[in-house]
Amino acid sequence: MEDLKKLAGGASALFNRAVQYTGEKLGTAEHTDLDAHFEQLLQRADKTKAQTEVLLKCTETLLHPDPTARAEDYLYDKLERTGLEKKRQRLSNLTQLGGTMLEASAAYGPGSSYGNVLLKVGQTEQKLGDCEKTFVSTATTEYLQPLKAFLDTDMKNITKERRALEVKRLDLDAAKSKLKRAKSEKGKSDEMIVKAESELRHAQSEFDRQAETTKLLLEGVNKSHEYHTRCLNSFVEAQANYYASCHQYMQDLQRQLGSTSTTTSSLRSHDLHYSPTSPINQSANDSKGKAKVLYDYFATDDTELSLIADEIITVWTSDSSDWMMAERAGQKGRVPMSYIEIIRI
Repeated sequence: MEDLKKLAGGASALFNRAVQYTGEKLGTAEHTDLDAHFEQLLQRADKTKAQTEVLLKCTETLLHPDPTARAEDYLYDKLERTGLEKKRQRLSNLTQLGGTMLEASAAYGPGSSYGNVLLKVGQTEQKLGDCEKTFVSTATTEYLQPLKAFLDTDMKNITKERRALEVKRLDLDAAKSKLKRAKSEKGKSDEMIVKAESELRHAQSEFDRQAETTKLLLEGVNKSHEYHTRCLNSFVEAQANYYASCHQYMQDLQRQLGSTSTTTSSLRSHDLHYSPTSPINQSANDSKGKAKVLYDYFATDDTELSLIADEIITVWTSDSSDWMMAERAGQKGRVPMSYIEIIRI
């Protein structure tokens, strides 16, 4: 019997809420408005939720650019939590590239010029891959996971309490409407009015209690902003360390390749300029002159010389009508004639 009463009471409350909600939409029922400060807290929570979702999505795209890989990682995370399968370790593109270069170096032989360069570049690419892995792991722990936790816990709790507050508001406005009808209709006994007033006081008390609970959660959003600020600083530090390490590795690699390139270029230059039968060598001593560089030019191989616009270089004829031999700061190589202007003396 007691269960039937509770069931009937619940059904009656749902019916009253539905009637109240319909009346508000039609403009025939009153609506209790929240105070301006409370409305501002609600707006800030909505804005925080929307912006956090966007930041989370963009950060995930930065750390894991491949959408297929993100989907696989998400699936394996779920499987790992249930104990069905351990998450697979995915190699980064840099690590894969480095491994491929090391395999190619072994195939060519590290004693060869090309194999030696492949070895050095491959080792550096793997170091860059390790740096990337460290950055992704740190950024995920220090920034990505706190954002997810905020959305999965704090915002879900706020959403839950806001829904409960809306229910309490509907009950309050329904009680107000019931008391108003009891007072306005003739023939209603004082007992009915007293009962309606009692229900209104109870509804008001429930609404105030729920409003206070929701307000406390909404005010906590500001603390979440402070926490996310610290997380963002950690993300920036991790990113700065990542780029600094990558820059240092690439500078070291350039220095290593510079010595290799210089050695290779010297050998190639020796073959070009000091062969007894080379027509270039025969013309080198004939007519050297000066030329102004018109445009920047980047050498495509060791036999060519890179140029910088507006600099003055020494040139002499070669065996090609489209190219000339040039020298700048002790470096020699071919340059296209269309990129230079001969200085007439």
